[in-house]
Amino acid sequence: MRHTYILVLLVATLLTAACGNSRRDEIEARKAALKHKQDSTLLAAQQELATVDSTLEIVKMEYEHMKVEVEAHKAALKATGEELTNLTLLRVKRDSLQTQWDLLGAKIKYIRLKQKELE
Repeated sequence: MRHTYILVLLVATLLTAACGNSRRDEIEARKAALKHKQDSTLLAAQQELATVDSTLEIVKMEYEHMKVEVEAHKAALKATGEELTNLTLLRVKRDSLQTQWDLLGAKIKYIRLKQKELE
């Protein structure tokens, strides 16, 4: 009877230890997957930010150039509706790109913050 009790206790201890190790392994695997996901998302966001940044700079320059032309035409009372509409659409595009740039910058900061928390 005593041997049976010790054997049952030993088996229960081994099963508990085995379950604990698999849980720890599972937690470590999830942490590694989270780190990989953060790294890949950060890289993708940085690449997209670079593209958006260069596009934004081009659109800003186009907008400023067109704005000068339209203002000159307005002063001479020769501005057409098409010119004004194109200027407005370019401003909307510029503002949209600026918003996207701001959002990507915030996303990158957030990912870096979360990476620091995990370290």
